[in-house]
Amino acid sequence: MSQYGGLGGLGGLGGLGGLGGLGGLGGLGSTNFTGLGGFLGVEDPGGYDPVTTYGLQTTAEGLRHLTEEGTTPTDKELGFSDPANLGGLATWVRGSLYVSEFLAGIGSDAMVGTGGAPDRVALSFDGGTCLTMDRPALALLQSQCRFVSDYATLRAERSAEITSQLGFPTPYFAMILGLHSAQNKKTFELITATQVAAAHTAMIVKQHLAIRRPDQLDPRLMPMIPTPGHGSFPSAHATEAYAVLTVLEALMTAWDSLGHMEQRKKALRGLAERITVNRTVAGVHYPIDSWAGAALGRIVGQVVLARSGAGACVGALAYAPGDHDFFDEDQRDPAIAPSKGLTITGNMVTLDAKPAFSWLWSGAVAETQKA
Repeated sequence: MSQYGGLGGLGGLGGLGGLGGLGGLGGLGSTNFTGLGGFLGVEDPGGYDPVTTYGLQTTAEGLRHLTEEGTTPTDKELGFSDPANLGGLATWVRGSLYVSEFLAGIGSDAMVGTGGAPDRVALSFDGGTCLTMDRPALALLQSQCRFVSDYATLRAERSAEITSQLGFPTPYFAMILGLHSAQNKKTFELITATQVAAAHTAMIVKQHLAIRRPDQLDPRLMPMIPTPGHGSFPSAHATEAYAVLTVLEALMTAWDSLGHMEQRKKALRGLAERITVNRTVAGVHYPIDSWAGAALGRIVGQVVLARSGAGACVGALAYAPGDHDFFDEDQRDPAIAPSKGLTITGNMVTLDAKPAFSWLWSGAVAETQKA
């Protein structure tokens, strides 16, 4: 029955374009053990049930004689290293290519502080430093625990959001832009590619900085969800949310036909902030994790756009954490952000476009919204 009319296979399309990312593990930055996140298994036909397998076998044996007369293997070939071949691949295979293209040029350097200077990580793409991030001191983390405690009062009203955002929160972005899986397959795929890239990048930085979670410092901070099994700083959820925000803002501009653009952009920014802060409400992140993740997400989003041929340069950032709460407007305002530790360095890193990301971007742009 599952194969009747082909409809049984539709159950596997839940992950198409990133919706399947809801099943991802938040403790792994919303990705999974393969590193493909919502791409895992999408459009992979897998196997048939035993009866269908046997039926296909006997049917093939019964019909083969009708195909043999005058038949030779075809001499048609696919183009060598041709981006036009991408459309014929299963979505999960393209997902692997996006990960490969994104990670191919990434690099990180850990610098031990001297003379009282903090330890620091520098993240680079194609040899150009795009982000530097200082390791927060233990005293700062201890002070930040008060924010985590205060935010716990919001748990009851936000529990549905928090638990449904353990994986990639793609439906929340889709709600604001009116995306539909039948109309916006490539847009969903672009969102998932961005989220997976962001998750991988966050793990690289987390490993260097090695910051313990709030509940591991203060026993009064009992989180409402499992404590993830990796460092707290920066927040991977913030990285993913702000990377997707950066890409979608550019995509909306490329569409140039989506109704009420400015209002939707404001809502998207509010959503990125809310997804980010929800992790502090849940008890697993300090506000400075959100600052760091938002900065990293902005960089990842710019890199995705550059790899897509939608922007050539990445504007480098530096973050030195201070004892502040996180607000989207603060990190966005060039007059306020430096006083909170986030600065634009002035360094512009030029990156080359990549074929798979460029193909995906063109497909998403073609899905112009008419709402």
